[in-house]
Amino acid sequence: MELDKREVNAVISTARACLSSAQDDIKPAIVQAGAALEKLVASLPEELNTLAEPLQACLNALQAIYQESIPDIGTVLSKTIEILASTEQLLAGNADVEANLLDTAQTLQQILTSEGESVTEPTPNSEDCDVKADCLDDVAALLVQADPQDEDELRRISAALKKVFSEVELSSNARELVASAIHKLDHASQSAGVSEDLLTEIAGILEAAMEIEADQSVEGPIAAEDTQEPQCGTGEESNPQETEASSSAESSLLPEDFDASLVADFVTECSEYIEEAEAGLLALETDPSDAEAVNKVFRAFHTIKGTSAFLGLNAVSELAHKAENLLSRVRDGEIQYGGVFADLTLRAADMLKALIQGVQAALSGQEAQLPEGYAELCRLLADPDSAGALADSIGEVTPPRVGDLIVAEGAATREEVEAAAAEKGSLPIGEALIKRQVASVADVAKAIRTQKQLSPDAQTKESFIRVRTDRLDKLIDTVGEIVIAHSMVAQDETVVLGRHHELSKKVAHLGKIVRDLQQQSMSMRMVPLKSTFQKMARVVRDLAHKSGKLVDFITEGEDTELDRYMVELINDPLIHMVRNAVDHGIEPPDVRAANGKPRKGTVRLAAYHASGNVVIEMQDDGKGLNREKILEKAIAKGLVSADKNLADADVFSLIFEPGFSTADKVTDVSGRGVGLDVVKRNIEAMHGRIEVSSQLGEGTTFVLRLPLTMAVTEGMLVKVGPEQFIMPTVNIRLSFRPNAQAITTVAGKGEMVLVQGKSIPMFRLYELFEITGAIEDPTQGLLIVVDDGDRGYALLVDEILGQQSVVAKSLGYGIRHIKGISGGAILGDGRVGLILDPQEIAVAAKQMQYSRLELQTTVENAA
Repeated sequence: MELDKREVNAVISTARACLSSAQDDIKPAIVQAGAALEKLVASLPEELNTLAEPLQACLNALQAIYQESIPDIGTVLSKTIEILASTEQLLAGNADVEANLLDTAQTLQQILTSEGESVTEPTPNSEDCDVKADCLDDVAALLVQADPQDEDELRRISAALKKVFSEVELSSNARELVASAIHKLDHASQSAGVSEDLLTEIAGILEAAMEIEADQSVEGPIAAEDTQEPQCGTGEESNPQETEASSSAESSLLPEDFDASLVADFVTECSEYIEEAEAGLLALETDPSDAEAVNKVFRAFHTIKGTSAFLGLNAVSELAHKAENLLSRVRDGEIQYGGVFADLTLRAADMLKALIQGVQAALSGQEAQLPEGYAELCRLLADPDSAGALADSIGEVTPPRVGDLIVAEGAATREEVEAAAAEKGSLPIGEALIKRQVASVADVAKAIRTQKQLSPDAQTKESFIRVRTDRLDKLIDTVGEIVIAHSMVAQDETVVLGRHHELSKKVAHLGKIVRDLQQQSMSMRMVPLKSTFQKMARVVRDLAHKSGKLVDFITEGEDTELDRYMVELINDPLIHMVRNAVDHGIEPPDVRAANGKPRKGTVRLAAYHASGNVVIEMQDDGKGLNREKILEKAIAKGLVSADKNLADADVFSLIFEPGFSTADKVTDVSGRGVGLDVVKRNIEAMHGRIEVSSQLGEGTTFVLRLPLTMAVTEGMLVKVGPEQFIMPTVNIRLSFRPNAQAITTVAGKGEMVLVQGKSIPMFRLYELFEITGAIEDPTQGLLIVVDDGDRGYALLVDEILGQQSVVAKSLGYGIRHIKGISGGAILGDGRVGLILDPQEIAVAAKQMQYSRLELQTTVENAA
C-alpha cells in the first residue's frame, strides 16, 4: 500500500523523535524506528523514490547500532537523525536540502563501510548465525541458492562465513581467499548491490579455498582427536543440526528489550501471513507446479522471518528461515512439492501458529516455552531429505529464464540456446533465437508469459487498514439509530400531510443519504468466506491422511460475502459437516473401486447468493444416507412411530436429533451422535435453515440458507388485524388480491391458490399467530407471494402499509423462540414490529396443517 507525502512525513517525524529522545538504553527506540522505516521504504510512492537511498542508509545504520558492529555509535546515530531531519524539510517543500541530504547519506554509508572494512579479522555476529554452515562447503552451497535481492538472507550468509572464518582452522592462502570473499560480499551489499554473477564468483573463490585445504590435508592430515574444529559430515558423533536446534531452545520466546506495541502488531500481521501461506500450500497440494502459489508462500515466510528477526523473536525467525529455505528449493525447481515436503511445510505453518500464540501469551505476562517438537521440526526442515523426501527430488534445476524455459518446453536444445546467447550482443535472448530460427515467435512469447507469471511482481495487494471490531460494531449501532430517527421524522404528520413541500423534499433527500450510509456501513461488516473455506480444506486434508482415504476438496464461490459475525458462527457447523463427510460419507479407496467409483472421493463446498440469502452447499460423492437404517434407529430410540409414512426429507432430518448416530463404530472423529444437532442449533440461531438430500451409493448434499446479515432488514410493513409485521422484501415476489375461483382446497395439502398458472400453498397469518379481528376472506385482503427457498407460498394479510428499513433487534429471552419470528424492530411511530421469518412460517404452517389432518383422521376413525 503506497502512502501519500503527508503520511510519509509523519512516519519519518515519529522515527526521528523516537531516536532523539532515546536515553541510555537505545535499543527499544532503534527497534521502533527501524520497524517503521522498514515498512516505509517498502511502501514509498514513485514520486518519492529519491528518498529510498537516504532511508535505506538510515536502516543500515540502525541495524549496525543494534548489532553493536561499529565502534563510533554516537556519530552514526547523529548522522541518522540529521538525514531524517533533512528528509522532513524536503517533504515540507524545501528543495535546497536535497543535495545535502544525498551527501549526508553517502557519508553515513561510507562510515559504515569503512568501519566494517577496518576490522582485519572478520568477526561474526552470533545473533545472525542462524543458518546451518559449519564449513566452507556449506556456505558455498548457500550462496548458490541465495536470492540476490534478499538482503536479510545475504546478511546471515555473511555472518555464517565470518563464523567459519574465525572458528575453522585454514591455511594462510585459504584464509586470504575467504577474507576476499567476505569483503566482496559485504561491500556489494552496502553499495552497488548483489547480483547472481557476484554470488557465483564468491562461491568460486570459496571452492578455490576448499581445493587448497584439500591439497593441504593430503600432504599432512590433521588427526580428528587433535582438533575440535567443526567438520562437515562427521556422522552421529557430531550433529550440527541437533546442536543448532538445542541452542535455539531459549527459555523465553521474547527478548529482554522487546517493545510490547510492536510485538503486538507483529502478532496480528503474522496471523494473516500464516493464513496466506496455508492457502498457498493447499493450492500446491492440488497443483504442485503452481509457481504463483510457491511465490505466495515464500513471501509469507520471508516476511515473517525478516520482521521477527528485527524484533528479536529468534525462535520465530529461525523456523520461518528454515521453512523459507525449503520453499526456495521448490521455487528453484530443485525438488517437487508433495509428500514429505508438503507435510513439513504445513507442520511449519502450524508450528508458527503455536509460536505466535506463545508470544501472545508472553505479552500478557504468562510463561511461554517453545512448543513441543520445535527442535525436531527445525532439524527436519534443515535436512528434509533425512525424513525420506529424497524420492521427491526431480534433480534438474530450471531457473525462470527465457532460454531455460524454451529448453524445458523442448522448443530448442541447450546447445542452440547457448550458441545464441554467445552471439546475441545487446539483443534479448528471445529475439536472438528467433533470428537464428532456433525457436518460433509463439515459443518465445509463451516463455515470456511464463516468466512473467513466475515473477513476484505479478502479485498485487489490496489496500486496507485495520479497524477494531468493537468500534465497527459501535458504528453499525449508531447508523441503526440514525435509520430509526429518520423513520420517525419521515412518518411525522408534519411531513406526511405534505403541507410543507420544502421540508418534505429535504427529508426525502436525507432519506437517500441515510440509505447510502446504511449500505456502506453494512458493507464494512461483510467479509468473504474464503478464509473459512481454506480452513475446511485443511480439515479435509488432515482427516483424509489420517483415515487413509483419497479426497479431492473443491471450493466454489469463496468470494461470496457474509456478515462478519455470521462468518465466525458458521465456522463450527462447517467443520462438523466436513468431518462427517470425510469420516462417514467418503469410502476407502478399495471400497470405492469395488463399487465402480473413482478411488479418490470428492467433497465440494460452494457458496452463492439466492433470493437475498447466502446459500452454502456441501456435497460429497460417498455412500450416501441409508434411509431404512436411519428410520430403524429412530424408531428404536422412540423419535418416530413405526406406523408413520415419512417423506425422505423428514427421515433425513432425523440425523440432526441430539444423540442420533448410525455409525457402526465410534472414532476419534465422529460417531457419538453429537455434532449435527449442534450444526442445526447454530444455523437456526442465525435465522438460517439447513436441508439435506441424499441418494444411497451416490452421495449426500447439505444446503445451508443464511440471511446476509442479522443487523438491518429492508422490509415491507404489513397489517394483520391490530398487529403490524415486517416481511423482508428480498423474500417477496409479488402481492395481489385473488378471486374466489383461484382458491381451492386439496386433500392432504390444505388450501392452494393459483398464481401465474401454478398452484402454491396458501397460509393464513392470523391463524398461525391466533390474531383476532383480521380479515378472513382472501378476496377482501391481500396475498403476498413469498420465496422460502422452495417453490414458495402465499401469505394472507389485511393490507400493506409501506416499505421501511428497520434495524433488527433480538427479542427478549421469553419470546425469542417463537416460530416464524426472527426478531423485532422499532417502527417510525415508536411501536415495536415483529420481523417475519419466511422459512419458519412455512414450516410452522405445514406442521399446523399436518396436526389438523391427523386430528381429522382420528375423529373419523373414532366415528
